[in-house]
Amino acid sequence: MLVRFPEKCVAWISRGDRNPPPDDSPRRMMWYQLAPPLYETLDLFGTSYPIVLVKIEEIPKWTPSEGLSEGCSLFVPFQDPENVGAVIRSAVAFGAAAIIMLAEAANPYHPKSVRASGGAVFRANLLEGPSIQDLSQDLPVVALSKEGKGISDFKFPAKFGLLPGIEGPGLPDRFRKAGVSIPVSREVESLNAVVATAVALFVWAQTQD
Repeated sequence: MLVRFPEKCVAWISRGDRNPPPDDSPRRMMWYQLAPPLYETLDLFGTSYPIVLVKIEEIPKWTPSEGLSEGCSLFVPFQDPENVGAVIRSAVAFGAAAIIMLAEAANPYHPKSVRASGGAVFRANLLEGPSIQDLSQDLPVVALSKEGKGISDFKFPAKFGLLPGIEGPGLPDRFRKAGVSIPVSREVESLNAVVATAVALFVWAQTQD
């Protein structure tokens, strides 16, 4: 964060006087030295390393009436923050035009999301969208469904929204048969939703010049 996004770094938080900020830290960044019990309440991952407090921007709202950007926009309905972070990482890696956080999704700035994203969340074009139930079939939605057509033979539209299902409940019925599927061995019922999304993003990315 200090190297790539110094303008977002607000404070350095450590246990007592241990681990001061690096000498080349932004001058305006504060150093909060906390008593061990207070520090431990913030150290969610138990690393004992300093914590960087960062400034985040409000996520712009998106409505279906606005349509979609050229290329692939990823709809994210995942409720597990680690899944949210991991799928954002894949979307940024494969060049998704936008990442639309649906109402069901965990916060992309949850500490577990940020960690799983490897910092990619701070590079992502995030938008705040409606519930998965409010996505219209009039949109060019490409859903990931084992009932859909094989992805290898699928021709992606010039602009579309890639829609994986929610962990557990999956997709709304209206999207199940209109989607694409990723063939897997009969030994496995289905892929993890994040893995399936990453595979689909990779396949789409290979079709781009």
